[in-house]
Amino acid sequence: MVVMNPSNPNSLYAMDIERGKIIEEWKISESIPISHMAPESKFAQTTREQTLVGTSHNALFRVDPRVSGNKMVDSQYKQYVSNNKFSGVTTTQSGKLAVASEKGDIRLFDAIGKNAKTALHPLGDPILGIDVTSDGRWIVATTKTYLLVIDTLIGQGRYAGSLGFDRSFPADAKPQPKRLQLRPEHVAYMNHGIAFSPARFNMGEGQEENAIVTSTGQYVIAWDFGKVKKGQMDKYEIKKYEDLVVQDNFRFGDDKEIIVALQNNVLSVNKKSLRRPTRTSLAPDMAGLKSKSGVVNSPY
Repeated sequence: MVVMNPSNPNSLYAMDIERGKIIEEWKISESIPISHMAPESKFAQTTREQTLVGTSHNALFRVDPRVSGNKMVDSQYKQYVSNNKFSGVTTTQSGKLAVASEKGDIRLFDAIGKNAKTALHPLGDPILGIDVTSDGRWIVATTKTYLLVIDTLIGQGRYAGSLGFDRSFPADAKPQPKRLQLRPEHVAYMNHGIAFSPARFNMGEGQEENAIVTSTGQYVIAWDFGKVKKGQMDKYEIKKYEDLVVQDNFRFGDDKEIIVALQNNVLSVNKKSLRRPTRTSLAPDMAGLKSKSGVVNSPY
């Protein structure tokens, strides 16, 4: 497992999960911090692939722990002139990249070291996290109080049928995001402000994504992605916990099991235990949870 240390942003750390110890430090660069990272491709962590993708606030680069000295690959480094304030990076199954920023814009790349094929102009608020389906067709971007789902398929013009990772959208035909947010009455039941964690699609080789999961405070929320694609943006289910949710994601290869990291525990919960949001479903209910020991702070 690869982890980051906010107090030392110029390095990554290899962690032995069984021993629970850091076994190696990888110095990225003396002058360039790494603020976000992603696997080289969507399922690379299930293979022997060792390289990673990283960003600083205005650069995109590859990390290779096998090289001597600093682990940033100089030939796979692209710095951008403006202060882009990159806030997240994600990769498709074929290694194409989507990079989000605090300015609210999203860039789609077919490879590191090149300019973006598509630049989606600021969509409103700062983007706090980004994920993409394995085929690159759909993106989910997280802001503090809502999610944006974006179809990257070019629908008209010279490159109709291509994805925005490979070709640029016509200037007058940029994709229109679908906005996912909680209904006001459900926010009122929660009795606290919304602050979403980075939303994720369920993930598994050979599986089509059919759900989006995120959390806010003590609540885990899952949207039915199939219904979202049909324009039904309010089809979501919620579960409340007794502690704050630190991180949540689907178990790899399983669209029914959600791993939930609380402040002092890690839980495995079946998606069926989430309920349509009502006063009852928003009440604390810890039944049916399978506890797992230890909490690991890992970007992926």
